[in-house]
Amino acid sequence: MRTEVAIPAGYKKVFGRPRALSDARSTYCPGCHHGIITRLVAEAIDELGILERTVGISPVGCAVFLDRFFNCDFVQAAHGRACAVATGIKRARPDLVVFTYQGDGDLAAIGTAETVHAANRGENITVIFVNNGIYGMTGGEMAPTTLPGQRTTTTPLGREPRLHGYPLKISE
Repeated sequence: MRTEVAIPAGYKKVFGRPRALSDARSTYCPGCHHGIITRLVAEAIDELGILERTVGISPVGCAVFLDRFFNCDFVQAAHGRACAVATGIKRARPDLVVFTYQGDGDLAAIGTAETVHAANRGENITVIFVNNGIYGMTGGEMAPTTLPGQRTTTTPLGREPRLHGYPLKISE
């Protein structure tokens, strides 16, 4: 529940919760960067004045919670299919601003094909790639973007490229 504080005469509010951000309490883990990124996306939506025509696509992983944090429309996509869903929405409604919010487990693993082909076709969607180098929601296992030497629950001695391959490098 949001509590409004009266601003004394002679003062003006210069910072506050973005309109695009809901009152929902964060469910992200302490220290997680998803909360910061969520706020930055909400601030950008406000600054651009596009809240009423914005649709977000959230797949699996920690992104699955986004619909409760934003005051814009959201669609849940199957694992790895956020870009495909975003493409369909944008083609059906070209007047909308459509974005995906995907982690490395979704975008850089099972969703690589959809992402690459959406980029290759030049789809007019925004893809926000959140790369923490692990599968964060399922226990910190090695992801396609885990760095060489980085320790995970499945590579306790660190990722060894000769054994585990090299990380996939994607713009973030």
